[in-house]
Amino acid sequence: MNSKTNKKKEDLRMIKTKEIIRNTFESMILEMDYDYITIKELTKRAKINRKTFYYHYKSLDDLLLEIQKGIYNPFIEKEISYENLEDIKYLIRLFFEIMHNNPINERIICSENYKYINDKIVKKIINYRKKNDGGAFSDNKAYENIIFSFYGASSSIIYRQWVADGKKLSLEEIKELAVKLVCHGLESIMKK
Repeated sequence: MNSKTNKKKEDLRMIKTKEIIRNTFESMILEMDYDYITIKELTKRAKINRKTFYYHYKSLDDLLLEIQKGIYNPFIEKEISYENLEDIKYLIRLFFEIMHNNPINERIICSENYKYINDKIVKKIINYRKKNDGGAFSDNKAYENIIFSFYGASSSIIYRQWVADGKKLSLEEIKELAVKLVCHGLESIMKK
């Protein structure tokens, strides 16, 4: 075999190992609180040694950050403006779709034990949006901070309640209800 073939096999093996680590970590998140997850238990379940884990990640926090980025990046990467109500509606709908289609995201959003992680995600999105859309609602920073906090928290609160109620409304119904609740409030204070 030539060195290119060996390199491809090694790359594939590394990708597969990283995937096994991530999948094992996600299954552990679904069944236990983050504080109880250990590298020892993760490597045992993944059937890898600790050295292999450390080859890919420095710590469990790095692995958790990778999951957090997967949640907040779709909201940061979108080219939208908070001065456009249609863009805000789009992001609210996107939030519900992203959370609903992924049990890990839902666990992080809905579990009281993962609330601090959810808070970090919301803060990351809010800070990014304030940096890029500051002044969309007001020139008064204190006033606008409250508006951004309301917007950042409201979708999560609505989503949590929907899950707590057993998702009795369809996904489409809850998205539209959230859009109405959040956007009518925001619309009333948007700059004209």
